[in-house]
Amino acid sequence: MIEALICQLPNKVIFKIGNGLSDSLRKNPPKIGTTITFKYKEITKYGKPRFPVFLRVRYP
Repeated sequence: MIEALICQLPNKVIFKIGNGLSDSLRKNPPKIGTTITFKYKEITKYGKPRFPVFLRVRYP
């Protein structure tokens, strides 16, 4: 099981999302390169989302 998803924004900022992940998603995480939807409170001075929460996997 994973603790968090390591994510990258289009501007190349890397951050982790640990909140909002179900047990089934922790056991079978999305493949590398998958686009996801998440929400957050604000952006830090380093350009990272503060308190990100996973919402869903985006399918084309």
